[in-house]
Amino acid sequence: MTGLWTAERTRPELRYPADSVVVLAGIPGAGETTLLRRLYPIGREYGGVRVFDSERLGARWMPVLGAVPYAWWRPLLHLTYYVLVLKAMRGGKGPMVVHDCATRPWVRRLIGWRAKRAGLPLHLVLLDVPGDVARDGQWIRGRVVRAGSMATHCRRWPHLLEQAAADLGRVVPGAMSATVLTRGQSNQLTKIAFDD
Repeated sequence: MTGLWTAERTRPELRYPADSVVVLAGIPGAGETTLLRRLYPIGREYGGVRVFDSERLGARWMPVLGAVPYAWWRPLLHLTYYVLVLKAMRGGKGPMVVHDCATRPWVRRLIGWRAKRAGLPLHLVLLDVPGDVARDGQWIRGRVVRAGSMATHCRRWPHLLEQAAADLGRVVPGAMSATVLTRGQSNQLTKIAFDD
């Protein structure tokens, strides 16, 4: 699979080569964490697939830092998260699914650079959800992104999709494919599979 693929119908699963890094991206509230929880429930084994989601890391920190406002420790959480992701990519021990909003160009370049250095094929799954729907998703999860930050994510997202259609390498250097899913299509997804 190469280039940009937009789902015109529901596909029960997405398949990628072994040892791929799949970046699951969307604006905050698009449903990435919900999809990860459904496909990769916490506390279970996933056949060697390593799942990275900053919300899972945050949940582990919550017993210690829960009394401190999230805004104070969010930068440290994100820094730690990206260090863990990059370190895991360097190790290259099996496929990875990585949650990232993808609207920060420097993070996309860093992930692409690390995957290329490690010789890992990199693919994108982009959850294309309108801003108002994503905002509702934030209220449901109980953590709402600041209005200014959300506006930035929403402004950058359509441009990111345009770039992916025109030249995928400009979105994430070295990315081999991008699949765009609506909320309904992501709800119907039953598996992200990796071939042996």
